[in-house]
Amino acid sequence: MIAAALASSSSTSLLTPPLPSSAPAKPTATAAAESSSAATAAKTVHLKISGKWYDATEWADRHPGGRYVLEWADGFDVTNAFHTIHLFSSRKASDILARLPEADLTLRAAREPVLPPIERVPMASQRPTGMDRFMGAGERVVELLSPPADATPEPVPVAPASGLAWQQRQEGAVGAVGETPLKRDLEALLRRHFRSSAEYKATPEHWARIAAAFAVWAGCLAGWVAGSLPATLALPFAQWLLFSPTVHEASHSTLSTAPWVNKAAAFCGLPFVYNPYIWWPQHLLSHHQYTNDDALDVDLHHLRPARLHPGCEVDEGYGGANFIFKGYFSTMGMSVLWPVRVLQQKSTGRWYRNLVTPKPDAVSDAELALSLLPVGFVLLWPWLRMLAGEINALEAFFDWYYPWAVTGAIWTVMTQVSHVQEDCQRPPSGDEQDDYFRWQIESALDYSVGSELVPKLTASLSLQSMHHVMPSVCGCHFSALYPEYRAICEAHGVRLNTRKDVSAAWRSCIARVFELSSPERTPAWALREPAADAAESGPLAAVEEHLPLIAYLATPGVVMLACTPLF
Repeated sequence: MIAAALASSSSTSLLTPPLPSSAPAKPTATAAAESSSAATAAKTVHLKISGKWYDATEWADRHPGGRYVLEWADGFDVTNAFHTIHLFSSRKASDILARLPEADLTLRAAREPVLPPIERVPMASQRPTGMDRFMGAGERVVELLSPPADATPEPVPVAPASGLAWQQRQEGAVGAVGETPLKRDLEALLRRHFRSSAEYKATPEHWARIAAAFAVWAGCLAGWVAGSLPATLALPFAQWLLFSPTVHEASHSTLSTAPWVNKAAAFCGLPFVYNPYIWWPQHLLSHHQYTNDDALDVDLHHLRPARLHPGCEVDEGYGGANFIFKGYFSTMGMSVLWPVRVLQQKSTGRWYRNLVTPKPDAVSDAELALSLLPVGFVLLWPWLRMLAGEINALEAFFDWYYPWAVTGAIWTVMTQVSHVQEDCQRPPSGDEQDDYFRWQIESALDYSVGSELVPKLTASLSLQSMHHVMPSVCGCHFSALYPEYRAICEAHGVRLNTRKDVSAAWRSCIARVFELSSPERTPAWALREPAADAAESGPLAAVEEHLPLIAYLATPGVVMLACTPLF
C-alpha cells in the first residue's frame, strides 16, 4: 500500500522537540524508577517567555484558553506566541505573567533551552528508496504535462534567512518582541472594534456555516461508506468545507471562550486532513513563532526534496514538480504517518538529524491512539468491501485513495501559497531589530483581499498576514477589519504582499518552488501574469488563468471517473 511505502520516506515536516535530538528510547524494566519522576515532570507547566522560565502549573487551570493549551506548550520558548495571542489584552497578560513564579527546572528531565536549528541530512549521503523512485516517476509525469517556459529564472544560491529578531545561531532561537508603534496600532485597531476577547470569537453566522458544513460532510461520508460515486467525489471537498471554519480556528482557540469547544472542533480535520495532537505543536510552536526561517520553521520542510526557501540546500536530481506530485499525499502523512511514528517512538529518519514527530507530553499514547480510530476506519473500509465481494480491487483503490489525493491537493494549495513566495522571503524592512509584528506581516501573503466569500472558503488563509499578527481573532472578522489594517501597514511602511486571487497565488508559489529547486524546468503557466481586469481580458482569458489550479484539484476525480467502466 502507498501508506506503507510512505512510512519509509521522510516527506513530512516535523517539529524540533525540546528533548534531546535522538528518538526516545523504549522504556525498559531498569527505567521504571525514572518513569515516576518523568510523570511528575510532565504534570508541570513550564514556559519560557522573554528569556525567563515561568511555572504556569497552578495558573493553567484558570487560563482562559484552557489548561490543555499551556500543557501542550510545556517546555518551549513561547515568547513570540505570547505577544501575538495576547495582542488585545497585552497589558493584562503581562501583569499575570509577572505574578507567576519562576520555574524550577530541576524538576524536569533534561531539555533544550530553545529550539535548535533544524539539521538536514544531504540526499547524497542517503540510499534511494522505493518511495523516492515512485515520487520521481510522478515528478516526471508532472513535468511532461507542464512544459517549461522559454525564459526561466536564474538559480537561487543558498542564503539562510537573516535579520530576524530571534536568530541567535549559537544558542538556538530566543524570542524577541518589541513594543513598537506598529504593535501598538494593531492593538488599538482591535480595541476600537471589540470590547472584550469574547467579541472577536466566532459569530452566529460562522457557527451556522459550521453546522451546514458538518451536515454536508456527514452526508458525503455516509454516501462514501455506502458506495455512492457522487458522494465519494464530493467527500474531500466537504471535508475541507468542514475543516475551513473549524479546525484552523480551533487550533488558535478562536471559536469560543469555552476551551472544550475549541479542543473538540480541532478534531473536525479527521479523518482526511490531519491529526490535531501532532499538528498543534508544529503549527503554533514552530511555524507561527518562526515564520519563514529555514532553520526553525518546520513548514519549510514539509515537502522535501523540493526546496521551499533559499536557506535550504538543493537536493540534486529533484525538482519543483516533486512538490506538485507529493501534494497529493500530504494529508495522508499528517493523518496517518505522523501519529503512527509517535506511537512507534521513531524519528523521521534519514532526512533530518534532530526532528521527530512530536505530541504534547500531556497527551497519552492511549489518547493519541484513540484519535487514530476514524483514520483506521477509512483506511480499511474500501478493502473490507472488496473482501466482501461488493467491489473489485480497482474501485477499492480509488475509494481508498481519492479522498486523500484531493484533500492533499487542497491542503497544499491553501497552505503553501501563504508563505512560499519570493516577496515573503525577502529580508524584513524597517530598522528595529525586535519589530516582530512587521516580520509576521511581511513573511505572509494575502489574496482576494476585497472578498468576503474567499476567507470563508479558505480557513481565512487568504488573509494570512492578518492572521499571523492577531491569531486569537476569528477569521470571520478579518474582512471588516482589513481596510484599517492595510492603512496601518501603509502608515508604518510595512510590506504587504498581495495577489489577485488564489490562482495567481498558486502560480507565483509554483514559480518560486521551481526557481529554488529546478529553475530550468519552471512551467510556462507558472510565469504567466494574471490579467489586471477580467472584463478587458475576456472570459476565455479569465478561465485560462484558473486552469492550472482547476487541473491540480480535479485530476484525481477525472482519473477516477475515467476508470469507472472498469469498476
